[in-house]
Amino acid sequence: MIIRIPSIKQKHKEPPPPAFNRNEPPKIPFLKFETIVGHGGMAVVWRAWHRELNIPVAVKVLDPKFAATGEDVRQFMMEVRIMSSLRHPGIVQGYGADYADGRYYFIMDYVDGYTFSSLLARKGSLPETDTLIVCESVATAMKYAWDEFGIIHCDIKPENIMVDRDGTIKVTDLGLCQSTAIIKRAEQSDQVVGSPAYISPEQIFGDVALDCRSDIYCLGATMYHLATGRLLFPLLDNDSILRAHVDKNIQAPDPRFVVPELSEGFARLVSNMCVKDRDYRYQSWYEVLNAARLVDSGGMPSLHPKEAVSSIYSL
Repeated sequence: MIIRIPSIKQKHKEPPPPAFNRNEPPKIPFLKFETIVGHGGMAVVWRAWHRELNIPVAVKVLDPKFAATGEDVRQFMMEVRIMSSLRHPGIVQGYGADYADGRYYFIMDYVDGYTFSSLLARKGSLPETDTLIVCESVATAMKYAWDEFGIIHCDIKPENIMVDRDGTIKVTDLGLCQSTAIIKRAEQSDQVVGSPAYISPEQIFGDVALDCRSDIYCLGATMYHLATGRLLFPLLDNDSILRAHVDKNIQAPDPRFVVPELSEGFARLVSNMCVKDRDYRYQSWYEVLNAARLVDSGGMPSLHPKEAVSSIYSL
């Protein structure tokens, strides 16, 4: 079920005028747009009905400022081609992209379920066992994406992890966040790519090539939020949160201070995932999966070396 993807060699069309209503969908004959299901810094996500395929789909409409040059468009289409080739039950399937009514858009599976962000809003926090299931599900999906395609996410967070009706956990927005053009644009404007609450220190510095270790940090911060119901660094403005991620003198409390029922093994796991210096962090998704499964079975992973400082304090 593949929707045509325009050639990346096609002539770049002029971007639309700055006056642009994000809450109005583009006019696309074979799509019937129904409602907005998500907002982001670079796009709006709509639920739509695909008239040709006769199925509901999610349509991510890219903000024109992220497709201002031919290079931006080339990179965007290249990422779409990679995403459309991903086949994993833990990843929301992408079908293709095109340009219409002054905007680029990307078509994905519509997941009839909910995000972990909405689940946190209802329940406050998750049990350790459920958080470990999320960890293993996301790590398995991201291991596939990294090992097979070299894809990183850069924005793993509760909002980008979903559960469908049959209980399958799925990562969404995979690949679009790590576009070279978008990262380069952010560096030139002194901005960072990612969400401040979960972002890795190296994403903030912007001085090294990113790899899977950045996503490991993001997932660790996400697990801390899921299990405790609080962010690593709550009650701070965005600039202060970014400083907290990189400052070795600032740490979030051991998760057991917030939820005493959490195990020491779990506390070590998330602390290891959120080490500020990535050279002392888990180096692969394989290591994360082994450690998570060890904790799930009642085992105790080794704690990171003493010279390494984590964003999460561990007793």
